[in-house]
Amino acid sequence: MQETKETTKSTSTKTESTTTKKAPAKKTSTTKTETKKTTTKATTKKSSTTKNSTKPKSTATKSVDKKVVKSAPKKVEQVIETKVETTNVVENEQTSTVAVKEKKKDYLHLNKWKMLYMWAPLLNIKRKASKIVRKNRKYPDTYTEEYCYTWVKKAVNKLLYVLDVDIKVEGIENWLDKGVVLAVNHQSNIDPAILIAINNFSKQQPLAFIAKQELWTDKKFKNFVRLIDCIPLDRNSPRSALEAFKEARELVVDYKRSLVIFPEGTRSQSQEMNEFHPASLKVAQMAHAPIIPVSIINSYQVFAEDRPKRVEIKVVFGKPILPSKHISLKTEDLTRFVQKTVQENLNKWEHEKMKYALKKLTKKDIKQLKEEELEKQKKAKKAKKKSVKDLFKIVD
Repeated sequence: MQETKETTKSTSTKTESTTTKKAPAKKTSTTKTETKKTTTKATTKKSSTTKNSTKPKSTATKSVDKKVVKSAPKKVEQVIETKVETTNVVENEQTSTVAVKEKKKDYLHLNKWKMLYMWAPLLNIKRKASKIVRKNRKYPDTYTEEYCYTWVKKAVNKLLYVLDVDIKVEGIENWLDKGVVLAVNHQSNIDPAILIAINNFSKQQPLAFIAKQELWTDKKFKNFVRLIDCIPLDRNSPRSALEAFKEARELVVDYKRSLVIFPEGTRSQSQEMNEFHPASLKVAQMAHAPIIPVSIINSYQVFAEDRPKRVEIKVVFGKPILPSKHISLKTEDLTRFVQKTVQENLNKWEHEKMKYALKKLTKKDIKQLKEEELEKQKKAKKAKKKSVKDLFKIVD
């Protein structure tokens, strides 16, 4: 019995020892399996990243697939838009190159032969203007006002000849032979020269201008400004404006000059007109003088790069606004009324231009224009009907 117990003990101890020896082996195997799993995961991640880098879609989860599917058409739309933009850019570049070529041709053709024999007379004009100003400073009244005005008019006519400018006038009978205020739109630096060229001293009084103060220091204009009755105006200080208005009143009342005012204050450099300054026509109310609205058309084309060979400028004189009508008005209301009349003359000219263009159109073009107008009218009627229905809905 004792021997059997000892054998059982020995066997139990052996089994324990074997179990104890096998235990660490299992741990190592688990660690190996864990390392294998981690390595396999890493490899799968690397492979997935490589696949994602090569392919646009990711195979991680269904939600990601859905997002990619939703975003795909947006990308396609973006690609289509970029293609359309590139095509538009190419077309614009082609048209721009053609336009630049046409502009260069017109600009180079301008006065190429006239400048060969007119550069000397133009330089002589500039020298003579400075000479007259110097002599009048030292010995006043050596050159009379009549001489200065007539000489400036001749110089202006030469300049317009060189620039290939034709002038057409309408309603010049409205320019009264007495002290008057001319309210003129301002498109270009040549506007004063155009008015001087039109001015006939036997039928109208000579011109006077209210101009910006910077012209008295400009090399191009300083001598010509001193030959004619011009009043400097500092646009930043209101005191200088009051002084300029007082001097202008004296010129209109005492010397009966035709005072030119540009109520816009600056050049528009286009056919469109800027808003008039509200206090610009206060001089007419101070002097009790009639106001004549004048609209100059196409003068901005003279110094434009894409100008035609010959520029046709049109000057329209509106009916005079007598002092009995405008003295009782506010200056703001008066400027609005004058601006409206000047704008109406511009619109009439544009309407006439459209009529002249319609004469050149073919029958097919006219039919297309009529169809487009009818479609616009139908759309407008539908919009009105919808608005009426909406009102009934609101009432209900």
